[in-house]
Amino acid sequence: MSEFRRMRREFGWNMEGEKQQEAREALKDAMVMQFNQYYGTDIEDINNWQILCQVLGISPIPQELQACREVVKQTHVNIVDLVDDSSDSDVKIFKSLDDLRAYTIATQKYFPKENAYAGGVLKFLLREILNPREGRGGRKSRGRDDAC
Repeated sequence: MSEFRRMRREFGWNMEGEKQQEAREALKDAMVMQFNQYYGTDIEDINNWQILCQVLGISPIPQELQACREVVKQTHVNIVDLVDDSSDSDVKIFKSLDDLRAYTIATQKYFPKENAYAGGVLKFLLREILNPREGRGGRKSRGRDDAC
């Protein structure tokens, strides 16, 4: 998690083992809470979807709930960037999942998907990055289980 490494360097944190894991988990929780604060958790509230569509640069913004969900599901964005940039700049939208995957791996900006499955609106943006599905059959297993 690049933000965690940056914070360790900037604040001179020298922690190992359990303390490091606790701090890392707290940062993951904070990222999920920040997303939920910005974009909501109620998947039945069209206002949450329309705010997200606006931030994603979707135009025109759909007026119906299902249309909002569909357009968000088809949008490839790094969620870490979306949370970091939500207030002051345009977030980069990727043309394909492969482009998003390459960017996420290169920048190591992984969003903590294990926390995010419980979140409503958030789950529509999650993409498998390190463990992409192989067709309909199953999942590759290569260790980390992160999304973006």
